[in-house]
Amino acid sequence: MIKFFRRIRQKLLAENRFSKYLLYALGEIILVVIGILLALQINTWNEIKKQRKEEQRILALLKEEVSRDISHLDALVKSGQRRAKEMDSLMISLANDTAYDTDWFLELTYSSLGHEGYFKSSAGTYEESLASGSIKYIANETLRQKIFAYYSDVKLNYTDKNAQKIIYENLYPIFFTKIMATKEALQHAELPSRLKPIDLKALGEDPEFMAMIINKRTAETFQIKDWRIFKEMAQELHDAIQQEITND
Repeated sequence: MIKFFRRIRQKLLAENRFSKYLLYALGEIILVVIGILLALQINTWNEIKKQRKEEQRILALLKEEVSRDISHLDALVKSGQRRAKEMDSLMISLANDTAYDTDWFLELTYSSLGHEGYFKSSAGTYEESLASGSIKYIANETLRQKIFAYYSDVKLNYTDKNAQKIIYENLYPIFFTKIMATKEALQHAELPSRLKPIDLKALGEDPEFMAMIINKRTAETFQIKDWRIFKEMAQELHDAIQQEITND
């Protein structure tokens, strides 16, 4: 093709048809420019197609991880509500000066005070896309800001952090001293003991022990409240991602 155009130029020059040569040269330049522009446009189309494909991949993974967050938060709310009810039962039992089964009391105490819950989001895709810069491929600005807001809020989960601090610094020392370091607790674990048995009446009159239960109960209440808020946010984000995937 290049040789063909060269022969035409040489022929025009040989025939002293300079004006036609200039027009031909200009036309050739225009053709070259058009060719370059087409190549650039094709390259742009390919890049856009590549970015859209990456956007769909990111959105699909985000949707899957947000779904896991919703399930996790559902489970946390249910377990938190169970522990809250069990702590209410503990306080009612300790407030009543009546005899009841010590094994039942231990089981209830282990279940409500010896367990905790906290939310950690499935943020692998978000963190990966943020680090690589591919988060910018999400073209919908509103959706992108919603994603930023969700992961920012759940990462700064002060309620769970404060609850864990309360549990490890304030609750567990009292729990292990007044419940675990007793004859019944060690026997329950099939271990020998020379410790004193649990004095349920004394526990009911112990401000430190009762404050421990109230403290844990209050922390659980705030956690449940936040978990419900996070679930609403996660559900909104999930629906927005699904809508974007459907519309694409």
